[in-house]
Amino acid sequence: MPETSHLTARAAAEAPLTPAEVTEMKEHLAFLRRYREVLRLKLNAAEDLLVNQQREPSERGVCRHLLGKVDRAVIERAIEREPLHGDAAARARMLAGAVRLTADVGVLLAYLEALAHVRSHAEAAEAFAEVVRRIDFESVSATRLARLLQVLIDTFVDHERVQVLFSLLAGDAFRRAFDAALPTFPPAVAEVCTPLRAVHRRLLEDGGADAAPELLAKGLEQVLSAPDPVLRGYAEPLRAGMLELAIGPGVSPAVADRAVGVLLPSLQRDGRTYARFAIRRAGQLLARHVDDKARAVLQELRRAQPGARTAERWLTALDARRFGRIALAGEPPAHGRLIAAFWLDAQRPVWLRTASAGAGERVAAETSLQAELALPGVAAVVEHGVALGLPYVAVLGPGRPLAREQSVDAPTGLAILAAAARVLHAVALAGVALPDADVERFLCTAPPTVALTLADLDGARRATPAVAGAEHAALVARLAGAVAPGAGGRFAREVGEQAAKEPSLPALIALIERVALRAGPD
Repeated sequence: MPETSHLTARAAAEAPLTPAEVTEMKEHLAFLRRYREVLRLKLNAAEDLLVNQQREPSERGVCRHLLGKVDRAVIERAIEREPLHGDAAARARMLAGAVRLTADVGVLLAYLEALAHVRSHAEAAEAFAEVVRRIDFESVSATRLARLLQVLIDTFVDHERVQVLFSLLAGDAFRRAFDAALPTFPPAVAEVCTPLRAVHRRLLEDGGADAAPELLAKGLEQVLSAPDPVLRGYAEPLRAGMLELAIGPGVSPAVADRAVGVLLPSLQRDGRTYARFAIRRAGQLLARHVDDKARAVLQELRRAQPGARTAERWLTALDARRFGRIALAGEPPAHGRLIAAFWLDAQRPVWLRTASAGAGERVAAETSLQAELALPGVAAVVEHGVALGLPYVAVLGPGRPLAREQSVDAPTGLAILAAAARVLHAVALAGVALPDADVERFLCTAPPTVALTLADLDGARRATPAVAGAEHAALVARLAGAVAPGAGGRFAREVGEQAAKEPSLPALIALIERVALRAGPD
């Protein structure tokens, strides 16, 4: 990249040229002589003598004035005309001389744009670096910055483009100029540079949390175009950040596979970072139903860290008997229908209910009712279907099934009863009736905070809210003796009398709460 001549700088006009400066000036005069017609320069008599070699250059002021006529406006008009406009090679040759006479950013960019079409990649890259060194990004316009980035896109490809842009973004002045000009970038520049800016902000600036996942995914794909050794050579925090993006939302399976395949093995295998990403990767693969690859990741983690409990649990689930994507995690209970299970797609514990082979339509109808309820106190359906010849439904909810033989104190029993009554009231208002309110239908969290969730809707049917409410009031009365025996027989009689006199769930709930206040904590 030619240096800008110091002869164009202001100095004492009367200072004569040195012999070296005379030699340099003759080179500039040769350039002017060659391109005088192309540039359409208007010269005075003294300047004409200099250009035509009729006078030796000696006066600094005269030389500076002559060179100053080759300014940005003259150059830009020249390259817009033939013969330079249609000949990139000729344009590059002329601009190579012009950039020695002016440090104007527009001329430098025009030179880069010409080089990108006619010179070798190495020459163009070297010139790009030199131009960047000369630009004051604090004052560069948005238009010129966009031109520079377009040259970057034309000159560099794949990972080189990423590395060059990231090196520029390391400078505060460039980042400020980039962010200010970003809304005005042409589509071709924005498409390449905006995703990379988002990735740089997220990975290297501790920001970018509000960037769209799709934008980050596009940027990550460009970053991952680098050869494997380049990716592995990044600092571990940067590799971890790239993995974080790769396993996140919006990233295509191909990009995620590429990132994890190169970067996960590069992490310290006995470290927490490796374990965290191995588990997340296995979860991602399970969600995509790529169980064999998930198993391989978990086995590798187990070999690296034998005490990895999550890996052990998930491997056990992968080896267990399954209903669809639901792996059994326990044996059928002595009472009730809810079996502990593990949902492979979301890697969460769930509860499974199965039925006999001929009950497929009934279970499907019950599942549809449960899914439609969408109530806080009703477990969410995560999967249902027929597997191993049996209909099944899996639900998600907090706690464990209540057991008939489970002993609780009076305050806890009353809290459970009140919670069950509220759930049954909500279900009745939604137009669904249950045949019974057996305790095994409910999941319950451990005291002191008791939360109840209706998980088993076996036998549920549609009914009017009035009919369902009356039936559920009777169920609550029967449930009182099962879950709150410590409150005394008198309480059970009160609930039964209230249900017989007025089968109103709100009235029963109010009665239960009054008794709970009298009972108080143990």
